[in-house]
Formats: sequence, structure tokens, C-alpha cells
Amino acid sequence: MDSITQIALGAAVGEALLGKKVGYRAAAWGAALGTFPDLDILINPFVDGVIELRSHRSFTHSFTFVLLCSPIFGWIIDKFHSSLQAGWPAWTKLTFWVFLTHILIDLPTVYGTQIFFPFSNTPHALDFIFIIDPLFTFPLLIGLIVSLIYKRTSKYQSLPNLIGLSLSTLYLIWGFGIKAHINSVFSASYENQYGYYEKIKTVPGGPTTTFWNGYLIKKDSIYVSNYSIFDESTDLEFVAIPRNSHLIENRTEERAIETLLWFAQGYYSVQIEDGSLMFYDLRFGRDDFWLSDEGNYIWKNEVLLNDEGEAYTFNQSIPSFNTRSQNISRYWNRIKGQ
Repeated sequence: MDSITQIALGAAVGEALLGKKVGYRAAAWGAALGTFPDLDILINPFVDGVIELRSHRSFTHSFTFVLLCSPIFGWIIDKFHSSLQAGWPAWTKLTFWVFLTHILIDLPTVYGTQIFFPFSNTPHALDFIFIIDPLFTFPLLIGLIVSLIYKRTSKYQSLPNLIGLSLSTLYLIWGFGIKAHINSVFSASYENQYGYYEKIKTVPGGPTTTFWNGYLIKKDSIYVSNYSIFDESTDLEFVAIPRNSHLIENRTEERAIETLLWFAQGYYSVQIEDGSLMFYDLRFGRDDFWLSDEGNYIWKNEVLLNDEGEAYTFNQSIPSFNTRSQNISRYWNRIKGQ
């Protein structure tokens, strides 16, 4: 999730666990710890694209990290605030839950989180919430802010924060539940038109859980469509995008291609542009939200060769979404089922 959400979630968790005892420091430490796992990006200027992609959301987003580092951070914070006499167990508990909720809220996004690292480097993704979703973040922020400005002596002081946490949790449950319906819509519509498919992935098509993109793999093509829960019809129109796997069939064990295939999990398209090998991860969509005849892929990688001609690394570029009024209008109308 985005940094604002992680800060709000960490602060809300900290306030809920220790706010009554240590005051605003609980929310402050929760906010700081809520962003800490994402500091793995600090190595990015010093490594190439392969290491950057493999290291993000790995150790600092694993259960191993939570279990090993929570007692350490709890001890450090307790020493720093020894006069508060909250105790090492209390600060460790706060750290544990802030770290754990950071990981658990990243897990429903499309990027993938290596929660079992170092025992497995598989990036797990549940794909039922967008990386920025105001309907999840706003209840957290509003509840937290109200609780922080409330008098600490009031017996209702912690209630707004708990309500905010509860509403955001219910929204996650909604997203998880509606995804089952979304999968059935894409699956049934595709099978009615094309028969079997090999693999399916559905992801929110923007900062909402009402509009979804679906990607279905069959042989060397990916069939893409979108669906709003407000659509009157469930007969979807699919666009077939060739993966062009033949362009990399002799390079699958080379460093760059192996990493890109590991990350994309089959949902990719390879093209030759201006003599360069381009690898697109389709899960992240296009800058037109798949709502026009053409658009630029969001997750774009230019594969680079070393002196021996092997695909050694890649340069990633992420274009901005097309925010022209016509495209935004088309997007909002599509959310409404039009």
C-alpha cells in the first residue's frame, strides 16, 4: 500500500494498543514503524534492476522479520522511553502488530509479498485491493485524528480510532468477498466464448473495489477484459494480447529474464521496440485503464544485454496514468457500469 496508508495504519494500531498508557508516543512510534519495512528501497540507488525487484518486499515483509525484529525494536523503544515504564513486552507487542499489519495489508495488493522469506521467495498476492484506496485509508485517518484530539481522560477517547480500524477491516472483508464473485464472472464469460483457460487473475482496476480487470492465460495469449459490479450484463468483451514467448524462449535461464518471469507469474507480453527487447507485466494495466484502443503499459522493462549477449539486467520505467479529462471521464463512467 501507499506510504500514507501504512503510516495511518501503523499509528492507529499503536494508538489502539498503547495510547492509554503512553499517550501520543504510541501513535508516533506506530507511524514510524509502519513505514520501516518499506525502507528496503534505500538500496535501490546502489543495485541494478534485478536485485531491486527481488529484494523489495522480501525479508522486511516476511513473518521471519516480524518475529526476529519485533523484540529488538521493542527493547530499543523501551530503553528510549524508560521513564514511561510501559515495559519491554508492551513495546514489543506494539512493534509486532504494526509490522504484521504492514505485511498483511500489502498482501492483498497485486505486487506480491515474500511473506515466507527466506524459506521461499515466492511473491504472494491476493489481489483484492488497489495500492491506493481511499475507502480503506480515510476511516483510519479520521478515526485516528479524532482520537488524538480527544481528551485523554475521556472514556470515549479511544472509540473513534477503534471504529476507524473496524471500518477499514470490514472494507477488506468486502474486497475479499466480492473477488469470488468477480472471478466467477470472468471465468464464466470467457468459457462461454472461448472454452477452457489455463490461469486467471483478477485485480482492482483502480482505487476502488467496484471496477476490476481480468487476465486469463490460454496458450501464448493473455485475454484481457474489465467489469464493474454495476454492469447490467456479465458478457464481457475480451482482447487477446500475445505473450510472444518465442522471443525469450532461449533466454529463460538468463539473469534478467528469469527474474522478470519469476515476478510476472505468466502475465506478461514481450515485444521488440527500436531493436530493444521489452518485457511488460500486464497485471499493472495500462495508462488508459484498458478503456481505449491503445495505451502505454504501466510496468515496462527494457532488457539489457551484457558483453556476452546475455540478458543480464533491465531498466524499469513506469509512465503516469493518462489523466486527460476524456480518459478520466471514461473511467468514472465505466466504474458506474456505463
